[in-house]
Amino acid sequence: MPARRPNILLVMTDSSRRDTLSCYGAKHAVSPNLDRLAAEGVRFEQAHTSAPVCTPARASLLTGTHTPVHGCVENGISRRPDLRTLPQLLGGAGYHTIMVGKTHFGGPAAFDFESVLGGEKSADVEDDYARQLAAHGFGRASAPPNPVPPELFCDAYLVDRTIEAIDRRPPDRPFFAFCSLPSPHSPLDPPGEWATLFSGAELPALNHRPGEEAERPTHLEKLVGRRGVEAGDADSGGGELDLQVVDRQRRLYYGLAAYCDAQVGRLVDWLDANGLREDTLVVFTTDHGQQYYDHGFNDKHTFYDESWRIPLVMRWPGVTAAGSVGQWAMTTDLTATFAAVAGVEAPTLQGFDLTDPTAERRTCAASVLHRSLALATDDWKLEYYPEDGTGRLFDRKNDPGEQYDRWAHQPVVWQRLLEALLTWRADLTDVQYLQEHTHQGGPVAQRVAAQTARRTGADAELRLSRRVQC
Repeated sequence: MPARRPNILLVMTDSSRRDTLSCYGAKHAVSPNLDRLAAEGVRFEQAHTSAPVCTPARASLLTGTHTPVHGCVENGISRRPDLRTLPQLLGGAGYHTIMVGKTHFGGPAAFDFESVLGGEKSADVEDDYARQLAAHGFGRASAPPNPVPPELFCDAYLVDRTIEAIDRRPPDRPFFAFCSLPSPHSPLDPPGEWATLFSGAELPALNHRPGEEAERPTHLEKLVGRRGVEAGDADSGGGELDLQVVDRQRRLYYGLAAYCDAQVGRLVDWLDANGLREDTLVVFTTDHGQQYYDHGFNDKHTFYDESWRIPLVMRWPGVTAAGSVGQWAMTTDLTATFAAVAGVEAPTLQGFDLTDPTAERRTCAASVLHRSLALATDDWKLEYYPEDGTGRLFDRKNDPGEQYDRWAHQPVVWQRLLEALLTWRADLTDVQYLQEHTHQGGPVAQRVAAQTARRTGADAELRLSRRVQC
C-alpha cells in the first residue's frame, strides 16, 4: 500500500463542454468554484472522453477499459458483466464506496452505499428524489420553465445526499464517493435565477460554416441523428438553423452549467470545512460534451472537440501542484489513477496514474464509437469510418475549429495516423480475460503464459503514444 491513501471524491456532470469553465479560456462562463478547484490543483488541457456518448463513457470509467473491450460501443448496448469494476477494486482495498446520482454504466455496479437516480431528470419515476419533491408539492419530471427552487432541484439534492453519505461513512475506512450529476444534460431546466443568468450575456459565435453539413461522412450523419431530428431541435435536418431556438437553448445550457458549478462548490466547501481537504483527492469531469449547434447540429456521438474533448480538474494537496496544467488524459486514466492511489495492483486497466509525475504518459487520444474510430495528436485529428473506407483529417494547430477537412491534401499524414490508429485498435486486448484463462501446459503454452503474464492493459496505449511521436 502507498504511504498515503487518500479519500477520493469524483464529481461527474453530464454533457459539460470545456467552455462551461472559464479556467479553460471561456470568458462567458460562470464557474467560480471549478476555477478555484483548478487554481488549487491541476487542469488537463487535452482531456478526452473514452467515448463521446453517455453509457460507453461511463462503462469505460467503471471498467478502466476502452469500448471494444467492455463491449458497450454505443448507447443501448450492455457492457460485458465479467470485467472487474472500480467499486470492486477499491472495495477490495478497504475503501467504503458511495454512488449517488446518475449511473448508466451499461449494467450493474455494486457500491457499499447507493442512492441512484431513476432515469433522466425528465422521467416521471418513483425514487427517493421523487418522494422528496412530492413532500414539497412538486412533481418528479422536469422541463423548462422549472418551478422547483434551486435548493430542492435534482443536482442540489444529489449533493446533499453525497454529503450525508460521506458524513455517515465508517470512520476506520477511506471513502470513494462518486457524485454523478445529471445536468447540464437536457432538459435545459435551470431553476430559479439560473434560468435568466445568461439572458443579457454575450455568447461566442457559433462554430459553424454554411454548407459544411453536406461534407460530413454518411456514417456520422446517421450517428448524430440527421436522418430523424428530435422534436424541439433547432436543426430542421435540411441544413437551416432556427437561430432564435439556438440562442435560447445555449443561454439555458450555460445557466444550467453555472448552477452545477454552484453545487460542486457546496460539496467541496463542505469537504474542506470538515477537515477532509488534505486527505482527499477531488476530481471533476464529465462523461462527454455536446455540440449545441457548433458545426450545425445538436448532439454528441461525434469526435468534434465540442463533444469529444472534456474538462478535467484534479486537486490533491501536496501531490498536485496548485495552478498546474497537465496535457493528455482520458476517462480510463481516472480508473487507473484511483486504483493507483488506493494501492490496488490493477495491471489490466487501460490507463495511467495521473498523479505520478514519473510515469510514462499518453501523448494522444484514441477512441472507438460504434463503427467509427478517431485519433487526436498535438497537431492532427483523424476520423475513420471502416465500413465506408472514408475518413477526415483536421489540422488542430491551424484550424482549431475543425472546419476544413485536409484528407485530400495530406495523404502522407493521414496514412501514417491511420496505420497507428488501426494498429492500436488491433492491439486492444482484454488482458484480464487472458490472464485469468491462460494455463500452463507444454513448451508453447508455457511461453504463451509467460508472455501473457507480462502484458498490461496500458501496453496498447504506450505503443500508440510512441508511434505517433515517430
